[in-house]
Amino acid sequence: MTHTKALRVSFAAVFTCGLLVALITLPFAALPIAYIGLTLGLTAAAITAALASVLLTALAGPGSAMSFIISFGVPVLWLIRLALLSRRQSLDGDYEFYPATQIIIQAVIISGTLAAFIFLANAGTPQGLPGVFAQSLQQAPQISDLIRTVYGTDTDILGVANIILITGFASWPLILLGTLQCAQALAQYSGDNLRPAETHDRLTMPVWFDFALGLAFFGAWVTSGWTATLLAVFAAIFLGAYFLLGLAVIHAISRHWNGRVWFLAGLYFLIFVMAWVIVPISLLGLLESRLNLRRLPTTQPTNPVVPPKSDDDEENR
Repeated sequence: MTHTKALRVSFAAVFTCGLLVALITLPFAALPIAYIGLTLGLTAAAITAALASVLLTALAGPGSAMSFIISFGVPVLWLIRLALLSRRQSLDGDYEFYPATQIIIQAVIISGTLAAFIFLANAGTPQGLPGVFAQSLQQAPQISDLIRTVYGTDTDILGVANIILITGFASWPLILLGTLQCAQALAQYSGDNLRPAETHDRLTMPVWFDFALGLAFFGAWVTSGWTATLLAVFAAIFLGAYFLLGLAVIHAISRHWNGRVWFLAGLYFLIFVMAWVIVPISLLGLLESRLNLRRLPTTQPTNPVVPPKSDDDEENR
């Protein structure tokens, strides 16, 4: 690794720790790692994550560093590895990169697995993880007073804890995938992207997602306690994938509209300001999976390209 690349890696590690300071920048904490990975390769991204973990240990303690590694470091590194995977059907053929749909599926699996692990780890406590979280909210006077001020004095803290857990776990795969998408956009802007530029107008979800979503909703309805909350988390995570599919449908349908840029800018602004907008977009994704609103062909043509070389290629020689 050259001095210039080592400097970029070091700066990215410091920048990662800086993004962890404020709550508003916390979702973008892994963006520097993803950018390094999609421009310099997986090895450089792993070094960046390791340096950030060491700095975080020195600044905030090993607990914070471990939380960062589990929630951002390892998942983002795994998704970067997948994003940079490529193959060719024959020796004289072109390269095909790992499909975006499969990357989304991996993010869903990672989020669901960690959610299940955290819930099961607290299964022995009264009311499980929701009860533990509700108790922590009650022990914070400022937070509990704020909740009662917003929702009323007779608000059920346990119900609020359930809502926060469901929305929190559901947003996790969206944060991971959004981090990769933003890093890819920055890499394309700088011209250093290892994965070729692509549009997601032809994004699709596998059929088994429909059945998994239905089973999760049904299980959350017929069960109770922390089990129902966990199944609701699974349903929300699957619904997040259909939210991405709904966005792909909107991008495809609006391709030839006048004022498309302003329309999309307004849509994304509404998503950030009013979270309920996610629901109709997710429903649109569900309809697309059944009705094929974009009229996509059954077999989709691919346009593979030769991948650029990264530091990993040089190190493996």
